Amino acid sequence: MKLSDAQALLERCFAGMDEGAPRLREPDDARFALRPSAVWLEYRWYVHERGLAEVFLKWGRVPAEQSPEAEATVLRLHLLGASPELSRRAEQVLEGGTPSKERILDLFGGDGVRRECVSFGRTSVTVEHWEAAGPRPLLDDARFEALTSTLGDEDSTNEERHEAVQRLAAERSPRVVEALVSLVTRRPSLMALRVLSEWGEVRARAALQRDLASVRPDNPADLWALTALDRRLEAWQALRR
Repeated sequence: MKLSDAQALLERCFAGMDEGAPRLREPDDARFALRPSAVWLEYRWYVHERGLAEVFLKWGRVPAEQSPEAEATVLRLHLLGASPELSRRAEQVLEGGTPSKERILDLFGGDGVRRECVSFGRTSVTVEHWEAAGPRPLLDDARFEALTSTLGDEDSTNEERHEAVQRLAAERSPRVVEALVSLVTRRPSLMALRVLSEWGEVRARAALQRDLASVRPDNPADLWALTALDRRLEAWQALRR
């Protein structure tokens, strides 16, 4: 599927849906030209009711003027929050494709996210349902205290804090939200910002923008990642207006 065809498919399936943040398209922004990658990326954020559909496109890093005719290798949709209408629109993107469950297993394994995957030739199209069904079990108090102590320990390493955030995120409770918001307020944590932005915790945006403002121009990978998370939180804010 050519990139222009993939984009036309999205326009058709999400016609009439609001976009909560400006699209983020790498070839259109010189800041990302030096990102070390063999591909170009594009993100979109469709919003409706209490839900967000984050759309991710990937294609070969050809000259910008050749992009429309380039092959789209990945079209992925992340469904967050709750919007039956966005879910219905996302399902339309899969129509006509060849089911390819084996691609999901090869790429992701069993990480607990529900995915539907089809292919259109060499283009992989996946819908990911990030909202877990039902309540999540709480960590026992001792485990919770140990993990939050790691977040607050000035001597803990980035790797230790990263792992602690991952362990805490399995609970997804008000006390975890407060612990992660407290962490990003004190110091940079890309992992915590990813989790909070996925959960729609817009209080994290001020800290995120602080970190974004401090990224060096010669670090386009972090610049891209933080800009994408900032746009995601911008889309969540649009839903709360």
